[in-house]
Parts: sequence; structure tokens; C-alpha cells
Amino acid sequence: MTRRAEALAVAVALVLAGAAGASGAWWLRGRRAAPPAPAAATGVTAEDRDRDGRPDRWVERDARGAITLVREDQNRDGRPDRMSVYVSGRPNRVDYDADLDGRFDHTDDLGADGRVLFTRVDADWNTVPERWVQFNAQGRETGEWVDADQDTIPDRYRAFDARGRVTEEGVDANGDGLYEVNRIFNQRWPADSPPVRIERDDDRDGVYERRETYTRDGRLKAVQVDTDGDGTRDRMTLFDAAGRVLKDGSDSDGDGYFELWRYPQADGSVRVAHDDDGDQDTDYWDRPGAPAGWCALRCVTREP
Repeated sequence: MTRRAEALAVAVALVLAGAAGASGAWWLRGRRAAPPAPAAATGVTAEDRDRDGRPDRWVERDARGAITLVREDQNRDGRPDRMSVYVSGRPNRVDYDADLDGRFDHTDDLGADGRVLFTRVDADWNTVPERWVQFNAQGRETGEWVDADQDTIPDRYRAFDARGRVTEEGVDANGDGLYEVNRIFNQRWPADSPPVRIERDDDRDGVYERRETYTRDGRLKAVQVDTDGDGTRDRMTLFDAAGRVLKDGSDSDGDGYFELWRYPQADGSVRVAHDDDGDQDTDYWDRPGAPAGWCALRCVTREP
């Protein structure tokens, strides 16, 4: 199975490229976009909105009189700390200086209705954002990408539900653009609970070969493994509360059904069950047969 997180990231990129105009293309390049050139700009109008004798808003218009760029000095230090880029008469992107150091370090991409679709953060102003965030129609954060090493490839991805709780988290430790570890969280569990499932791509081929399922207290419950990388599990191991193997199933023909199940016993022996017709019901057991007390009715036993 391909990565859900990567697929979502690509979808976001395509949406932004189409909906956010010039600003959307930045996401595909991984760098901050320059403001689009105004159409035959006629000049800049300075405004003094607080009437203190110093301009605090500058409006640039094209030859038709449409606004193309608005710069604002909101903290009245003489330097613009907010810049709105207009496309087709509406705000398309807003750059602002969150820490008021004189450099724009945040960028909001806006939708047609003016709401924020995406926010990019470039705190050190090296043109490579360290963090970008996606928002839904209610303004809630739905996705976050972090590029800690600033190589333009996200190192971590997180998805959020309507309450702001993490639903999924992917980690790319080697910077190849693929998440080697993906964690899924159960939203019915307490907020501080461990993940319910961890998916691992140990060979970094883009397919999760191993899926681990956990209980609410963090105990390993089951492991599913795709040994041949075809996207279908061919081995599954279930564990008891003490971490001992309850049973281990294997699928030799790749049809998704386990034909053979092994049941370790307390005395060190292993009982083996077969399901040759793929109906998920045991057809027969190898000798010495099923574990004691296993069968409500008669169990079929054959020579291995």
C-alpha cells in the first residue's frame, strides 16, 4: 500500500497550485514565491490611518485602478510588517513579519473567499520554510509538514481531527521523501494514548511491509508483515497480554488468506492448523491435533 501521507501532500500541492495562483507554485518548488508583477502599475498611494503624521499603509494599483499590493505598518515602527498581494481584485497571499524583526517570516495563501488555506513559516528567512500548515473551511488546522533540516523535503507530517488531536504522524528520517514510520492514533482513546497502529517501511521502497497494532496501554497486540512487497500481508502474529505468541499465520499463495496457522504451546511444542480452501475456517490439524479444549465438536487431524 502506498503512503497515505504522501498522497495527501501531493493532493494539497495540486490544490494550491490551481487555487492559489502564483503562490501555490511555491509549494511545488519548496521555496518562497516573489510577489506577482503588477499590471502597468501607476504608483503608490500612502495613507496615514491613525493620523500621527506618518504613513502606515501603502496601496499600489494597476492602470485600471485595481489594487495589486497593500503594505501595512501595524506596529507603527515605520516598517511594513504585513503585505497583501492581490490577484484579479482579491487578496491572494499575505506575507507578514510575526516577530517584528523587519523581515517577512510567515506567508498565508488565501482562497477565493479570503480564508487562509495554507500557512508557511520561514523564521530564519533563508527562503526555505521550516513549517507549513493546512487549514479547513472552519479555520482549523488539518495538516502540518515540518522540514527541520531545510532541504525542502518534509521530515515529518501530522494530520489533525476537528478537535485538534493528532490522527496520523509520518516520519522521514533520511530525507528521501518517503515516510519510513507512520503512526495512526485512535480518536476514541484518551488524548495522551500511544498510537493504535505503527506502519514501517524498513527497506524504504515506498510500501509499508510491517504493521504493528497496539492496545490502549501500549502493549503490542498483532504484527502483520508483507514479506514480498506486493502490498498484501502474507504473515500475521498475534500476542497475549504477557507478550507471548498466541498464533502465527502465513499466506503462501498471496491471495490474502492464511492457509497455515501455528499455535505455540506452554511445553514448547507447536500445533499446526490448515485452511486449504481459504474460507477462514480450519480444515484440519497436523498430528498430534488441536490444543486441548480447542474444539467444541470433532477436529480433523492428519499426518503433516
